[in-house]
Amino acid sequence: MTLNPENTSPNGRISRAAGAPLRVWEAENLFPDQAIYLDSPILSALKQILPFYENGIFSEAHTPVFFRRKFLVGAHLALRKVPENLDIRILRSSKVARIPVADGAVVFYPFNSQSNMTAVTNRRIHHVLTLHGESNKLASNRPAARIYDYVCVAGPLGRDRYLNAGIFTNADADGGRLVMMGDSFVQTVPWMRAAAETEGGALLYCPTWEGYGNGPDNYSSIVGLRGFAIAATAARSACADEVIVKPHPYLGLLQRRLMNEFVQGVRMLVRDGFKVRLAMDSASLPLKVWCKLRLSDVDEVDLFAKEKVPVSLGICDVSGMEAVFLKQGIRHMVVTREADIPESLEDFYFRKAILPGCDTKRGVRAYLNGSDEIDQMHCSRVFGWHDPALRMMTGSERRKWLVEFVRNDDFWKHGRSKKPQDKSFGQIA
Repeated sequence: MTLNPENTSPNGRISRAAGAPLRVWEAENLFPDQAIYLDSPILSALKQILPFYENGIFSEAHTPVFFRRKFLVGAHLALRKVPENLDIRILRSSKVARIPVADGAVVFYPFNSQSNMTAVTNRRIHHVLTLHGESNKLASNRPAARIYDYVCVAGPLGRDRYLNAGIFTNADADGGRLVMMGDSFVQTVPWMRAAAETEGGALLYCPTWEGYGNGPDNYSSIVGLRGFAIAATAARSACADEVIVKPHPYLGLLQRRLMNEFVQGVRMLVRDGFKVRLAMDSASLPLKVWCKLRLSDVDEVDLFAKEKVPVSLGICDVSGMEAVFLKQGIRHMVVTREADIPESLEDFYFRKAILPGCDTKRGVRAYLNGSDEIDQMHCSRVFGWHDPALRMMTGSERRKWLVEFVRNDDFWKHGRSKKPQDKSFGQIA
């Protein structure tokens, strides 16, 4: 193993202070049997997979992160500390087709990146698309998913997206190529919890980013300050004592004008008399800097406080935050850009979606009155299990189950005849 002693520890991890020179890890003798491949232009992508290490879905000791070397990533690493608990290995672009892992290893892909197409050409290992959340966005069911050996989905809703789009067939699903892992690959927000009925709690507004293209789910509700106006009305309807704003990690990276609208929206909430705090832990560096300059008088959430923030209602766009709220048992509503709701979601989505031109106050009150039933229906569609035993397993046990399932390789070795054990697709516990 060729390691530079200035920035690596004996186990091959990068452990250095911010500003230390970036080196490239190369393996000769140390070949893990599982790993993550990560190709992202921003370092905050690491933060998005940290919850999966914290809950044991990935292992700090056994699941290293191979980070594709890029100039921007190198610049970020030179200026900021990386998570010390992660085994991060910087990989040259020329090595992507031969990720240094053991024969038969399982490589997980939490992001759909172009260089993944090069990585999957290595046929001596198994390739599993996990993504890093569960979302109704079209990006969650791209045709490129077919390049991976196995694709993890949260449950029947994710499975049906692929089937309805014609990306996978019923034979693929029945044969086990689509692996339902429930809430295993859904992130959590560790500093928040569901508010009890006897306490006020905060309204948490989570606008998504602008997305690529002009599809129905490529939007951010902060455009025109619509989402901020909805958050103010919803906060009053839910008797929330403060408003917390948590932006998507990519918000403003494509359309910088949105950073100005973000600042304007926060200012509007302050003028309306709300106590406002920002949750900027996963925000992009440009947005963080802009808010430091323009919103220096607005407090941020204390991520290290002993007590978690009680949230009485969440407001989000069509995004991965829907599943996060479901996983953490927090009532929430979804701001949509269009009134065209997919048929598979109609039975509950119309009761929790804030549509263009609707009466927000009336909609919020109606949802709060029936939220238990509505979210139960939502939950049963989103989360399901390939094997019913997975529901009661720990994160570490689920990872071991998944690695073993993939290594058995039933779909590719025996064709598409083997069916999943669980056809009920039950909800999460």
